[in-house]
Amino acid sequence: MERTIKSPAKVNLLLKIVGRRADGYHELNSIFQKISLSDTLAFRITDAPGIKLHCDRADVPTDENNLVVKAAITLRQSAGVEAGVDIRLEKSIPVSAGLGGGSGNAATTLAILNEMWGINYPASRLMEIGLGVGADVPFFLGGPLAWVEGIGEKINPLDTVASVPLLIIKPGFGISTAQAYNESTFDFAPCEQRPETIDDLRSGDPARIATRLYNDLEPWALKNYPALARLKHKIRTTPPFPLGVSMSGSGPAMLAVYQSADQRNQAAQALKSVAPFVTPVSTLAT
Repeated sequence: MERTIKSPAKVNLLLKIVGRRADGYHELNSIFQKISLSDTLAFRITDAPGIKLHCDRADVPTDENNLVVKAAITLRQSAGVEAGVDIRLEKSIPVSAGLGGGSGNAATTLAILNEMWGINYPASRLMEIGLGVGADVPFFLGGPLAWVEGIGEKINPLDTVASVPLLIIKPGFGISTAQAYNESTFDFAPCEQRPETIDDLRSGDPARIATRLYNDLEPWALKNYPALARLKHKIRTTPPFPLGVSMSGSGPAMLAVYQSADQRNQAAQALKSVAPFVTPVSTLAT
């Protein structure tokens, strides 16, 4: 038995840090949005009990340091499954980018193996397991758009009526998530104008979405990585001009919102030499 499935990336249209818990985890208000950029995962159930991961990129770990393996092991132990699985991972989502590739892969693994191993846990149980694997994993077990709170476990699904054209640009370096959170300065104030902000970000209107883009981690990243600040300036000043530009997650990937797919595609051509990864995508709609 084998199944192949796409595992989408996400962007943070809004990321506001609103507190820090005693265990060191930060609490957030955020809009998570899945996008058309995706990895591909193929699963083959085996009689042998081992969990094997193969990846087409040599820089991606294939042991328990990969959230795919961690998710499979956690689910297998939780349900007492004896069978094993061989997994092939083809990466299109850049790593260490703030696009949630690893978390999405883990969520896909939980969902598919829940079916293929005949476990049939409800979604609520998978989300509990997913949270133990990674804070962003529960979101990927749901729909394409959500208001997210806590450390990622409080998920309020949102409907959206249309896909929006985006350009994803990642420079040739990564940013440590832990360092970004630990060294940033936050006022811990909740999201202002929350109902209006959510309405704009779910509207499917590029202009309304662009006015609400915000990331509490971006000021620290731009200050400590001058190349990232130069990249953002280049994106903003290259015609056809984007409606808005923001960093996703802990970065360093930038998302730029355009009025139309044609403008986004023109910008992709104009910016193709500014970074190793410049890819036109669209948000996923309900």
